[in-house]
Amino acid sequence: MSRKLVVALTALLCLVSLGILWHGQMAWPEVWEGILLRFQGGSDWNPLLDERLPRLLVLICSGASLAVAGAIMQSLFHNPLASPGVLGITTGGSLSVLLVFLSGIYIMFPLAIPLAAIVGCFLTLLLVIALSKSQDPTHISNLILTGIAISTIFIAIQGAVIYCFRDNWSFIQIITEWQAGSTFNRNWQHVHMQLPLTLVGLFGAWCYRHEMNILSLGDEEAKNLGVEVTQVRWRLFLCVALLSGGALAATGTIAFFGLVLPHLVRTLHGPNHRTLIPLCMLAGATMLPCLDLTMRLLNLHYLTIGNISGILGGMFFFALLYQSRNLRRCYA
Repeated sequence: MSRKLVVALTALLCLVSLGILWHGQMAWPEVWEGILLRFQGGSDWNPLLDERLPRLLVLICSGASLAVAGAIMQSLFHNPLASPGVLGITTGGSLSVLLVFLSGIYIMFPLAIPLAAIVGCFLTLLLVIALSKSQDPTHISNLILTGIAISTIFIAIQGAVIYCFRDNWSFIQIITEWQAGSTFNRNWQHVHMQLPLTLVGLFGAWCYRHEMNILSLGDEEAKNLGVEVTQVRWRLFLCVALLSGGALAATGTIAFFGLVLPHLVRTLHGPNHRTLIPLCMLAGATMLPCLDLTMRLLNLHYLTIGNISGILGGMFFFALLYQSRNLRRCYA
């Protein structure tokens, strides 16, 4: 019964997000008429097929990608508060996409944006591991400290580049909307950029769900049980790069979403990746459209999903800090 309820609520959310059940926006006859005209070769702009549906697909893919990427990082680092931003993966991809926007290559070659995001994420990971002076990416403390340093440097470089081109108003507008995590004006081009990366990344995460359960026992125990720890870890890192790069290319920077949501799902459900990965996919694919729909219903046009996610994530960390202080007082 619970599964049927979840499916029903998800379907209802999709219909409301598309505007089909939204009062004063769109009715069923208009929906079917628009779909039939499109199948008959009509080229007129359709609000359902050309605006709402691709926007919903981008939100679903981004939410699922960020949640699963965060769950993978928390598993690999044995840290419930880890995320792709821990190693500077997100900032490396952001810097690569910024350079693509600056060069203007994306106008003639739109796929340059997701390619730059993936390459930037993965190269940043390689750089962090190389600078941590470790042949095996199991020295977590060194990797985290190196990732924080690299992330700080990349953020400073991004700020310097944006400041140098502050007179280019069109470039500043594009970068501002992208860095704020805006979903305005999303179309099928963004779906084509993100959907293949999301499917490959989610499939890879699902294929290694058993290995992630074994890795939670420790590297030595996993090796004794026949798991190729280094190989599995690198393949999961590649999945994280695909998922993070796809979400970064389609929606821009959405802070804390890939950290808070998988942490809450893991806390409520448990660490078994056999069900944790699907639950993170479902939760991410549901929560991000819910957040976008709430903002539209409340007419919060001056805020973006990235803004709201950052605010809620900061409040979440403040609550954790307050809780940890209370625990220390109890055991003092």
